[in-house]
Amino acid sequence: MTQPTAGEKTLEDWRQEIDALDTELVRLLNQRAAIACEIALVKVARGLAAYDCRREEQVLERVKRKNDGPLDGQSIAAIFQSIIEETRRLGTERMREVNEVKQANY
Repeated sequence: MTQPTAGEKTLEDWRQEIDALDTELVRLLNQRAAIACEIALVKVARGLAAYDCRREEQVLERVKRKNDGPLDGQSIAAIFQSIIEETRRLGTERMREVNEVKQANY
């Protein structure tokens, strides 16, 4: 078994890089979810529905256009579809909570 030369990454090096990226992804996903909760409050204030299929289509098309690979467009769309579903669920819960508070105060 040969030792890596200077400049070559070991398996552990690659795994540490993945772990750092995963940490950053978690931070960014939670930041996105927090923004979705703020959007939910705006939607409640304006009487808008939680789900906007046109916006979802825009997001999916945009991320596919921005994709340079190696993941293909279908993979990127599937990942973002899952992200959108989870943030929609969170936003819908927030909208429900706000509406319940509003109804309790009437």
